[in-house]
This record gives sequence, C-alpha cells and structure tokens, in this order.
Amino acid sequence: MVVEESLFRQVIEDFIPLHKHLGIQLVEIREGFAKLLVPFKAELVGDPRTQALHGGIISLALDSVGGAAAMTTLVSHDDKLSTIDIRVDYLRPGKPIDLMVEGELVRSGNRIIVTRMIAYHQSSELIAEGKGVYNVKRKID
Repeated sequence: MVVEESLFRQVIEDFIPLHKHLGIQLVEIREGFAKLLVPFKAELVGDPRTQALHGGIISLALDSVGGAAAMTTLVSHDDKLSTIDIRVDYLRPGKPIDLMVEGELVRSGNRIIVTRMIAYHQSSELIAEGKGVYNVKRKID
C-alpha cells in the first residue's frame, strides 16, 4: 500500500476523539512503521507524588502506534482493524515530559497483524516496550 501521510495524519490526529483530546501527533509514517508524539499535559500524571505518567497513557500510546503501523498494511478504506491483545512491559516511570512511541510491523497475515512497539522520552530513555496483536478484516473485491 502507498502510505498517504495526509490521510494517516487526519485519521490519527482528528478522527479518533481520544487522540484529538490528548493532542497526539503523527511524527512519521511509512509502510510497516509509525511514530507518534504524546504531548505532556498535567492530566496525564498517574502518581502526583513523583509526577510519573499514568501507565494507562503509556499503554494507550503503544496500542495507538501499533495500530497505526498495522494500518499501513490496509488496502481499502473499507478494511477494518481492531486490537486483540496488547502486552506492555513498563521499564521505568515516565517523566512529566513529552512521550514518543514507535511501532513496527512484525507480521501481516490475512487475519492477524503483529507489531512491536516502544515508548521513550526524546532523550532516548526507554520507558516501556510492547507487542500488539490486531484483527484485520480486509475487503475482498
């Protein structure tokens, strides 16, 4: 599939209400790869004592970037994609600064897509890593 950056940007930044609310931004997209930015907001803190990011925000970001990487394999606007499973390994607390996430395709099958994702701060400090499994329903002409 030819990756149309403007279309992916619209879907990721504007079409998904939660992404729009959080201000998630598409940084890079190409076949089998996506990179997103989650701008820091005080509301994303999960532990006010340490100002650590909420683990659910990190998980959401990893699922979103894994899904975005998986979307690059779709061939029709009628194809459908949904999360089956996501595993997240939290490696260290997220700081109260912007979060970057990257996702890459591991396997794209007829019904299942698998991605590998990482979350980090721009200082390249790894926060979490994950694996996403997605169900795909491709429109057959």
